[in-house]
Amino acid sequence: MVIYLAGPMRSIPRYNFPTFDRIACVLRMEGHTVLSPADIDREYGFDAMDLPPDHDCNNIPENFDFMACVRRDIDAILSCDKLILLPGWEQSKGAKAEKALAEWIGVIVEEWTK
Repeated sequence: MVIYLAGPMRSIPRYNFPTFDRIACVLRMEGHTVLSPADIDREYGFDAMDLPPDHDCNNIPENFDFMACVRRDIDAILSCDKLILLPGWEQSKGAKAEKALAEWIGVIVEEWTK
């Protein structure tokens, strides 16, 4: 199964990459293909784990093409079988939009409960 992870990033230290990474690892160990926004960002040259610990994660980083990121995430959702909502997704504009898109196109949507 191809699973997309949707969850909060801004306002969380390191843009929540550690949580995305941990959950992606668990799902991959279960045999799933995981599409994680953190991994997608890394593929395009942005790794929040390389930022200084005091970086302000409330804003989009300088030189980060937000619209390109949105397009990549939409493409990932269009290719997945299931979308899993990470803790705190309710406070994230992006995760709420990703959930709405998934529901609109008939992708299974579940909250992370492990």
